[in-house]
Amino acid sequence: MILLSLLPALLAAERALGRLDQALAEPARRRRLAADAARRAAAAVIRLDGHRLDAHDFQRALAAPEHARGEAARAALLVPLFAQLPAGLTTTLPPECGTVQPKVLPTAEEAPADVVAAVRASIAALEEIDFRDGEGLKEHEGDAAVATPPPLLTPWTRPWLDELHRRWSIAQGGRPVGLGEARAADAGPALEAVAEALDAAPGLLGAAAAIRALALRPDPGAPQRRGPDDDAESAALRAAVAAERPPTSWWSVVVWLAAPDLIREACRLHHAGPPLTAALARDVTGYRLALAGTEGAWTRWVLDGIPELVAHELERLRHLDLLQEQWEARLAATPRRSSSRLPDVLDWLHDRPAFTISRVAGELKGRCGLSLRGVHLLVEQLAKAGVVRDIADRGGERVWACDLSFLPPGR
Repeated sequence: MILLSLLPALLAAERALGRLDQALAEPARRRRLAADAARRAAAAVIRLDGHRLDAHDFQRALAAPEHARGEAARAALLVPLFAQLPAGLTTTLPPECGTVQPKVLPTAEEAPADVVAAVRASIAALEEIDFRDGEGLKEHEGDAAVATPPPLLTPWTRPWLDELHRRWSIAQGGRPVGLGEARAADAGPALEAVAEALDAAPGLLGAAAAIRALALRPDPGAPQRRGPDDDAESAALRAAVAAERPPTSWWSVVVWLAAPDLIREACRLHHAGPPLTAALARDVTGYRLALAGTEGAWTRWVLDGIPELVAHELERLRHLDLLQEQWEARLAATPRRSSSRLPDVLDWLHDRPAFTISRVAGELKGRCGLSLRGVHLLVEQLAKAGVVRDIADRGGERVWACDLSFLPPGR
């Protein structure tokens, strides 16, 4: 039953979500904001976890995560996960996709000096595989049949939670680890609590109750980690890290990762997935206090925060539109060859606002049909037009970045 005192706030929140949904009806705008929101949400998780993230370090980590360290590396590894969630999750390496040949982690004989670097290499390989479109699938020699891409996992089920946990563990610089015995046993009751909250109240009220039920749920404990790196030195390092920074509750992580999708489904939105994670990070203290209060206080806090969240997203959307117009104007004013593919890469820049040529050469070659030399020339033309600039302040490979603000004021 909806309390009458909450009704004005509920109506204002639902109207705001409707405005955001309407503003994202255009696919190009929706795609740009989704890519931007993934970066902001990744940065927000670091703040919600009690750490600080330097904007310049994050920018360089997005360009070359294999060379990044600390929280910047962690945030950069979270960005692909936030980008994947709205489209849905599949099992990482489904049995039916036997023809998939991704790069694998180094074996024990190779004795990797840096396990995290090896994991990042595997993530880069997984990013190249698009199971739903069939890209990245290779045929066996002499076999003309192409494997069928795996179906999407149903959200808010045990297999979906297990896959989410695997991708989260990879994003922490580790190996893909499932829920483990304790968390798997707790998954059923947790999912039932979410379903009951959504059934008890419509729309945003049900989503707020489901988020609170998850966020306050005790963590049954992290699963044991096993693998070739499980030696005495690695165990001691993990113990030292755990002592300095107690692990975040898994169910809070689920809220930070999947609450936007929960709101979208509960409110029957067509296009918008409100980035609640970034909104929570803008008021961490208010979030903690509201969560610790009564259910009514929490619901009121969520409802009052939605219009501000939507206003922030609409402002960010206008900023991205203006930036796109500025890029197009700069390219129009820059002399270039008639065969230039510069306009084709503007949308790509919203997905890759910071990059090194070594990491994106193959991607640009496939997108624009260019040779490696052509990719270098294209980036130089972008730099000449003022669309990208070299942000490296030390020797080594050049790091290019466009004008996108990675951590805007207020995040």
